[in-house]
Amino acid sequence: MLGWHISVYRQLDGGTGPATPETSAGTRLAVWQTSWDGLGWLDQLAAEGKAIDLGGNGYPNRYTAIAAHLLPRILARPPKAQSPWVIGEGTVDPEVWVGTTVIARAEAKKCRSDEWLLVEAWDES
Repeated sequence: MLGWHISVYRQLDGGTGPATPETSAGTRLAVWQTSWDGLGWLDQLAAEGKAIDLGGNGYPNRYTAIAAHLLPRILARPPKAQSPWVIGEGTVDPEVWVGTTVIARAEAKKCRSDEWLLVEAWDES
């Protein structure tokens, strides 16, 4: 496995409740690439009851958690973020692949601390 392409989104419905496997992504707050072990922090949050693992098969895996549990980690430096990103042979659509970590700080500051966010992690193998 090459690693993970992780994005954090607001929910279109305002994030008053946890996302579900079917929840549509709203505004993207952050995107970054990690190595193969880049989901450990999300799994740890789920084990602590601070996130919900919504499942998935890597295409994508989905999680949900409130902003208070996600944003401080992401705004400081997204966990396990690679710099520079590594492009694999299987990259299908390089036009949507930004190639660098992006954090929408102004949009993230608009989030309520109790707002439920959606996390998608795509397997890049």
